[in-house]
Amino acid sequence: MTPKFIVTSGMGLAGRPGVHELKTDLLLLTRLAGMALGPGPEAVDQSLNGLISRKAKQLRFTGELGKHLLLELDPRVHRDNPQRYVMLMGLGNHEKFDGRACCQVFRTLIDKAIELRVKHLTIPFAPNRMTGMNLRGTAHLLREVVEEKAEALGQQFELETIELYCTPAAKRHIEAGLKIPSRHKRACCIDES
Repeated sequence: MTPKFIVTSGMGLAGRPGVHELKTDLLLLTRLAGMALGPGPEAVDQSLNGLISRKAKQLRFTGELGKHLLLELDPRVHRDNPQRYVMLMGLGNHEKFDGRACCQVFRTLIDKAIELRVKHLTIPFAPNRMTGMNLRGTAHLLREVVEEKAEALGQQFELETIELYCTPAAKRHIEAGLKIPSRHKRACCIDES
């Protein structure tokens, strides 16, 4: 079963939830190598009283490509937090982040979502991105990775919805990327082996 993609354009709008307020099973946050947390991850960190920063420092997580930090948020401790898990994913150097790196990030994320058996995954698509990937291409690669995993796992693929949280200006680009016809075996992120 392929999950449903939902594009929600509330980021940055007054009266709409911030990234730290998004209700989801698994929230993806990203960090470029050697950089501080961006506004979305920083807001989530503040809502968790600095837990992300403390764990990153403790584990020496600096944002290298493919490295990640997973926080399971115990509802007895974080009873007001709307996420079950928060995953901080390293993107590596912004000058070297390309389609292959993007696929690596999405493969790691989807593998973790499968392992955790979550039903709802939320990925914020931040404005003013520092990577060379545009929104349309990023959304397309995400769909390619998800379809490949869903096809390989069949009924064992339990992820039901993937919410892409973005600004109103980004919504049309993300939706266009999700509509690009699937290339599967020719996609840059599909292993040739």
